[in-house]
Parts: sequence; C-alpha cells; structure tokens
Amino acid sequence: MRSLFKKASSVAAVAASMASLTIAGASAAHADSQYGCQYPYVCIYAGGTVNGSIIGMYRDVTSGYQNTSRTNVAVVNTRNDDTVWLRFVSGGATYYSCLEPATSIYNSASIYGTLTGIRISDSATC
Repeated sequence: MRSLFKKASSVAAVAASMASLTIAGASAAHADSQYGCQYPYVCIYAGGTVNGSIIGMYRDVTSGYQNTSRTNVAVVNTRNDDTVWLRFVSGGATYYSCLEPATSIYNSASIYGTLTGIRISDSATC
C-alpha cells in the first residue's frame, strides 16, 4: 500500500512539473510578440497605430537601410537585443529615429510622414 502511494505521489509530482514547464514555455513565447508582431520581427502597421494591419515585416540585421515607402505608419520592434533605425521624410526634410529593443517601453513609433528606410542594428542601445 505504501509503495502504491509513493508511486502515485511521484506520478503527480512529475505531472505537475511538466504542466509548469508547459505554462512557462507558453508565456515566454507570448512575451516576445507584441501587437500581433512575432519575435524576431520589426513590423510596420497601416494607419499610424498598432491597431492597423501589418503591412511589412523585417528581421535581417543590415549595415545599411532596407528601402521602403510607407506613409502614415506605426513601427514595432520585437527584437530583444537589437535596435531599429527608421529613416523618414516629413515636410521635405529627412529625419532619423531609433527604436530600442523590445525590453524597453521605447520600442515603437508612429510615423506620419513617409517611412523611407529601416535598419536593424545588433547594438542593444540607440
């Protein structure tokens, strides 16, 4: 009887341990995505807010800008260790803005001019 109780306790402990691993794994994956943009992407949303549909996705670290031509957009950086540089034109002038890694509250921006380029940098700071 004691052996049966011990075996049942062991099975319950293993089951509880497996359940906690499954839950932890699921929450970690969820923490890496934001506003429907999955890790490790930088997403462009239509309409100037993250409530718009995703109209572009980037994930490659590059030494130069990846050209785009999107107007009135929002951009989100889900990458945990990389910054994202945005090049945009507004009122005829060119501007640059940096999005910090997803671990920061400064990992998104609304661009009301024309977004002309995105550069993902492996630097963790702007």
